[in-house]
Amino acid sequence: MGTLIEYFKKRTATSVLEKSIKHAQKVQECVRELKTGIDILLTDKNLEKAYTNFHNVDLLEGEADKLRREILQDISKGELNPSVRTDLSHLIKRQDDVANCATGVARRINTIPLKFWSQSSEETINLVKEIMNTTVECVEYLDKIVIDLLKERKKVIDFSKQINLLEHKVDLSNIKLRKSLQETNYDVNNFTIFTAGNTFDIMEAISDAIETVADYIMQILRSDTV
Repeated sequence: MGTLIEYFKKRTATSVLEKSIKHAQKVQECVRELKTGIDILLTDKNLEKAYTNFHNVDLLEGEADKLRREILQDISKGELNPSVRTDLSHLIKRQDDVANCATGVARRINTIPLKFWSQSSEETINLVKEIMNTTVECVEYLDKIVIDLLKERKKVIDFSKQINLLEHKVDLSNIKLRKSLQETNYDVNNFTIFTAGNTFDIMEAISDAIETVADYIMQILRSDTV
């Protein structure tokens, strides 16, 4: 029975290989652009200026979606082992979840009034920045682990371990953020508080989604060596 790794060794898979790597890189761009927007928002307290970056996240996610559809269309053509088609479809879907989370944060954080951020403590602001910095570190391994899986498969395990460590670091920062938020007396609309909490949930989910990609890649790697 063929495997995803065996499939990518064939010349006929070159186009899908290139698109899969581009897809991972486009997803990474989504997260980087989100961080840039959040940095502008929290440092300059300028929502209008940050809006451009948040809008760009939407556009990049749209480009990632286009690549995902092209890949799925490519692998639906001709004869292809069902397990290979399933593995690749699931891999691309899991990568796409990372971009969807980034877009979810961009859309929601853009609706939170500046009043909320002005009333937030310095600790809260720093923790949000810390979470995004770590998340960007985490997503930097996304295209690396995908490329290594589909090509040499020499550092997949190391990359996966780094992603796991960074995801855990985000979890710890998120716990501190929750505590900091509850120690602050906010004078804002209740729905603002709800939206902020929902935004932070999805922000944390970005690294979770990256870890899910890494875990799935490890599963593919193990099944290929069995």
